[in-house]
Amino acid sequence: MITQDLKDRLIADYPKFEDMTHKFYKKEMSIADYKGQSGAYGSYAERGANSGMSRWRFNGGRMTREHMQFLADAIRKYNLQHVHFTTGQCLQMHGLDGDTILNLYKECYDHGIYNRGAGGDNPNVVASILRGIDPRETLDITPYATAISEFLLEQMFYIKIPRKFKMGIDNGFDSTPHATFKDLGFNLTKHNTFDVYACGGIGPNPRIGIPVAHDVQPEDVLYHVKAMLMVFANHGNFKNRGKARTRYMPAEMGGAEAFIKTYEETLAMVKEVEQLTINPADYAYEITKTGKRDNSVENDRIHRQKQEGLYYVEYHPAGGDANVEHLLPALDYAVTLDQVEARIAPDQALFFINLTADEARKIAELTDDSAENDFRRSVSCVGSTVCQIGMQDSNGLLKDIFRHLEEKGVDTRKLPRLHISGCPHSCGTHQIGEIGFHGAVKLVDKKPTVAFILVDGGSEHMGSENFGKMAGNIVATKIPEFLEALANILNESPEPDFGTWRMTHKAEYMELIKAFE
Repeated sequence: MITQDLKDRLIADYPKFEDMTHKFYKKEMSIADYKGQSGAYGSYAERGANSGMSRWRFNGGRMTREHMQFLADAIRKYNLQHVHFTTGQCLQMHGLDGDTILNLYKECYDHGIYNRGAGGDNPNVVASILRGIDPRETLDITPYATAISEFLLEQMFYIKIPRKFKMGIDNGFDSTPHATFKDLGFNLTKHNTFDVYACGGIGPNPRIGIPVAHDVQPEDVLYHVKAMLMVFANHGNFKNRGKARTRYMPAEMGGAEAFIKTYEETLAMVKEVEQLTINPADYAYEITKTGKRDNSVENDRIHRQKQEGLYYVEYHPAGGDANVEHLLPALDYAVTLDQVEARIAPDQALFFINLTADEARKIAELTDDSAENDFRRSVSCVGSTVCQIGMQDSNGLLKDIFRHLEEKGVDTRKLPRLHISGCPHSCGTHQIGEIGFHGAVKLVDKKPTVAFILVDGGSEHMGSENFGKMAGNIVATKIPEFLEALANILNESPEPDFGTWRMTHKAEYMELIKAFE
């Protein structure tokens, strides 16, 4: 639980953040020095160093009605125009001046949104978006996801780790938390226990996680969190930041077996000396609201919950960038409804949950700029126009693709979801998409030209996880035409979607890529 002592710790060093931010925006601190410190407070300067970002962390992406009201108020108060849903289930506000960043940090804290560590080595714990409402689930993982999130907030003040420590926990059906390839992940089994994976991750040197434990009782997950933090602190690379993530650690320890041995020994020690067993009742909350079943309301964006007569609505704006003219009315309406929440999804969507059929219809109407098929739900990071380290404008590319295909009147229903990153770091998860792109440069007539590496054959789905391979390097301006050509081929084929078509037409697909290189 978040105690008053922890709350005090989370705000205690705010004066340090305030001082560095004032210095940076007065040009008294370098970009590198500020970046090395401000991330611990959920903020980075943006490209050009004249504006910055505020990252808001929500446990498993959960936004209460109070959070939604605060978000709506903040959008109006500070004229926030760039609201971005991240793949880490956070909100990012972009284009801010230093004073606004500082004000939002304090106001978030006052509303129970704790951004300390959100941009540093203690990011959000990603959890299944439909936990607690999925008709298929046999265990609500909410108490355990919440307990892990709150435990990590506390531990960051006691355990120093070399670099980011990303976690995921799923409900056994939803693969988007990427539990099998996080620094530490919990995958719910059919026995309502967790299989535990460690040392996974995407980006440079991607790795599927190493299975370190099977059939772990849900109430025991914190022992594994503490053990992994200790192994990372004791064996992670503090000298070379490029190799400071957990996925490099097993090789440096002598291999997977040596790592597992150390992990198990550390776990045994933690169990002997600490009391970390979770009482789920301490973190559970009950949805008592009910409604009337109405099958006519269900569509591509409105789906039934396991609670009688309740529904959820998916709102997926292009590239995760919410149009505040649609978001604000939806928030204003949602906060008037009983027990309604919003949840940020790892695929850059916002889910409004616990809605009656009529309420769901209204939310869907207010968010009618949402994606209407899987292709339009494509994922993109913010890109180089905003990000300091981004190589190319990933978000701009995605919107150029959408614009081009709309102008050409192309049917996009058979195209897959794209995953686009501005650089190899995979914030846009390009390595796990059927089609992924990451920013690059290509020599054209001996001149460096904006381009994107096409990554082929990735998968995030449990049991078939795979990191895609480089299949081509295409100039950015040709990519919309490439996807137009691919869509036309798919629309003329009998196969129902790209994935099915690719299985028997890979050579043709590779030839198409080559034709646009």
